[in-house]
Amino acid sequence: MKVNVGDKVSYEDTYAAGIKMVPAGVGKVVELKPDVYGKSNKQIAVIMQRGHEPFEMFTNGLEVVDR
Repeated sequence: MKVNVGDKVSYEDTYAAGIKMVPAGVGKVVELKPDVYGKSNKQIAVIMQRGHEPFEMFTNGLEVVDR
C-alpha cells in the first residue's frame, strides 16, 4: 500500500552492522522525499514517533496501520 504524509505506520526493528538502530514501533509520516543518493526510485519517509527524534526509513519497510 502506498504511504502518504500523515499516515500512521508501523515498522520492524532496523539494524545496521548488527546493532539495533530503531526499535519496532508505530509513528506518523511527516515528510516524503526521494532517495537522492541511490539509483533506484525508492522514497524515504521521515517518521515522527511520540517522545523521540524524527528518523528516516525507506517506505518499502513501512506498513500503513490506519488512514
